[in-house]
Amino acid sequence: MVALMIILGVHAQTATDKPTMVVEDMYILPKRGMEDKMEAAIKAHDAKFHPDGPYVADLHKVEYGEKAGWYVWIYGPTTYASIDTRPAKDGGHDADWSANVDPLVDQYGRTGLWDYNEELSYGMDLFKKASRYEVWGVQIKRGSYYRFKELTAKLKKAYESLGTESMLVFDNPVHTPGAPDVAIVWDFKTYSDWSKDMGARAAYEKIYGQGSWQNMVKEWLDITVDYNSELRSKVK
Repeated sequence: MVALMIILGVHAQTATDKPTMVVEDMYILPKRGMEDKMEAAIKAHDAKFHPDGPYVADLHKVEYGEKAGWYVWIYGPTTYASIDTRPAKDGGHDADWSANVDPLVDQYGRTGLWDYNEELSYGMDLFKKASRYEVWGVQIKRGSYYRFKELTAKLKKAYESLGTESMLVFDNPVHTPGAPDVAIVWDFKTYSDWSKDMGARAAYEKIYGQGSWQNMVKEWLDITVDYNSELRSKVK
């Protein structure tokens, strides 16, 4: 079972291991005509309760994809220990959200947890500086997570060799039927850049040989069920 493989692979830590870095995300749809006001209210809330540090949070907007027009409030990257000690109700956190943000919200969507897979990721520093990115939520065939890891590790080397674009991988530790097992994130500067191959294929074939990219694509199709993509921007 994919979820069991992810749990065994990601959460089996010893006392000397680095703590798992985790991101919590929550989809939010503003009331019609209230987009700007909701953005401002959430940014003010984050500045007060979620500045840089273990409780950091920020707001992103889905520009294209199934949930275009929705926002994604992202808490982290942080640790599970910080989730346990997040700003408490009695400190005014919940009251501030209820008074200033909630009246501007039409509906809340899915809330999820995503464990950052540092072993398979490249360019977190590049991603933090980026203003736009693409995210894929990927369903993996049962029993194929080990093949996904092998494939993604090779992709990581190609992106490392380029050094211009991030590729971040996150595992879903909360199994839900039909939900993505992993998420993959790439940053981009402009939509013109996004529409082109920015060198990943050439970099991959330089390392692994001519035709290796097509073989990788065949492997990808064999081990995945489907994926859902979104293009997002970070709300300044």
